[in-house]
Amino acid sequence: MAGFRPSELGRRTGRHPETAAPGAWRTTTSLDLATWPPRGDLLSDRALIGRAMRAWGRRHPQLLYAGRLGATAVVLLRRSSQVARYLETKGKPTLEVLPEPGGSSPLKLTATPRGSRYLLPPWVTEAAMAPFDGGWRTSAIADGVIGPVPVLREDGCWRGPLVRLRAPEVPPGLPYTMVDLGRLAPARVSYRGEGSLASAWRRLGCALPRPVSEVREASAWAFRSVRLPEGARGQWFCVRLTDPSGAGAVQAVLLATSGGRTTATRTGVTHGTWDCSRLAPDIAASVWWSAPSGRHYRVSAASAGVTVDGDTATNADGAAVTVLR
Repeated sequence: MAGFRPSELGRRTGRHPETAAPGAWRTTTSLDLATWPPRGDLLSDRALIGRAMRAWGRRHPQLLYAGRLGATAVVLLRRSSQVARYLETKGKPTLEVLPEPGGSSPLKLTATPRGSRYLLPPWVTEAAMAPFDGGWRTSAIADGVIGPVPVLREDGCWRGPLVRLRAPEVPPGLPYTMVDLGRLAPARVSYRGEGSLASAWRRLGCALPRPVSEVREASAWAFRSVRLPEGARGQWFCVRLTDPSGAGAVQAVLLATSGGRTTATRTGVTHGTWDCSRLAPDIAASVWWSAPSGRHYRVSAASAGVTVDGDTATNADGAAVTVLR
């Protein structure tokens, strides 16, 4: 905060940003954005911060970041469950206002062809990155910022990157992994099934549409490998995207491989259920699949212990199981 006095900015703009004190997160059990101190090398640039505040038009927002990253000046402001990202590149300003993510998530500052830069929670002191190529690399943290983290771009798809973080002072102090899905904040990511998390999400990157809103958690479960008609092989995934409110969107994805080419077929999306979570571990899915010959087949699959009979499915106890279709 060197050189920054809110009162001076207030005289210039008629309002001033609020700030959290360094170490505020150590005084509360609510580790959210309200406890993030301002960071960046442009905290003393009252004119820049004033322009960002005027562009947003909200009184007394919290200042999270003001700094220069390459050719871009970045200001992050927070107010009433929203985060504003103000950028100035070669004199051209842009403003995005986005829903506030969870406080344990990094915030994306910039995304360029070289990669993405993120502002980390102040309690995170260790970071590593992996651009979906399977190799983790330690990332230096400079004033709370990591990057640029490379993004793997194949077939026009946005995939990742993955970021692994650790906060030794926050119990249990274990590393957690996040995936960039193209929103303001990466989502905490998990995977169960054969193969690695990075390999699974690399394959799902082109199979799923980019989310239109913030995602707090992204989980994938490879629940069945199958033989498909015409000699193809298939892998079924159940994917659950949870938003900051805790509501989940669930769909199944069939990745089918034939002749070295993989195609994705998705079911519809269901909302407001426990499906594909630890609270509802049984699942079934059914789609029309287009074979390499162009012929369409109705194919179905289910997790272990689930029986599919036509349009219905039951588990070993006889209870009904959701069929995603």
